[in-house]
Amino acid sequence: MVKMVETDAECCQIISEDVKDAIILEGSPELGLIGNILGWLLVEELNMKQIGFVDSKDFPPLAVLYNGVTLHPFRIYSADNIVLFLSDFIIPPNVAYDMANGIVSWAEKNNAKEIITFNSVVVRKKTGQIAGAANTEEALKDLSDMGIPIMPFGNIGGLSGTLMTRSKIKGIPASCLFAEVLNQYPDPRAAAAMVDTLNRKLGTNINPEPLLKEAEEIEARLKELANTVQDGQESPAYS
Repeated sequence: MVKMVETDAECCQIISEDVKDAIILEGSPELGLIGNILGWLLVEELNMKQIGFVDSKDFPPLAVLYNGVTLHPFRIYSADNIVLFLSDFIIPPNVAYDMANGIVSWAEKNNAKEIITFNSVVVRKKTGQIAGAANTEEALKDLSDMGIPIMPFGNIGGLSGTLMTRSKIKGIPASCLFAEVLNQYPDPRAAAAMVDTLNRKLGTNINPEPLLKEAEEIEARLKELANTVQDGQESPAYS
């Protein structure tokens, strides 16, 4: 029987198996839902196993349905020394600090190699480029050596930003990868653009095609909706 270990951080509790010397990925939905979309792809492509979950009384009242089965809305997965913290809701600001501390404490206890978090940046026109930032000069050099453009100035919002600062205090290398988005809506194509960078960083062979197919379906639906509105027809609520 696998031993489940609890990690408490004020309002948050991590109940999970231990995975030593892993790379930790954090995927929570921000603009474009990049982290969440990419996280679901990783679960499928890497055949990741759920090893635990994060719980808090301050989480929204929510259960996730997957193939008809309810899942905890903030789960922890693992495969091949990669651990993924995957949230299906936007982390409330009042929870982000304690959440980050909980993840960093778990990482410190398990001697994690590094933390990688996913975010986005709003642009007027996409180039398909991925940018990066890091919490140490060494981690920043690793990104530069991979040919990843560095985000020189700005703010990192949400759980990503707090993870970057809390992990730095604990001496854990961390980097944040940014995909380009046009607005706040789900953007599988932007998430797919991040796959090549992630493959090179992790040494994996993740296939972005499922996301590209999903992007085409969303774009076709939006085009159909735009044509319907232009023609003055009423758009059905469900199709």
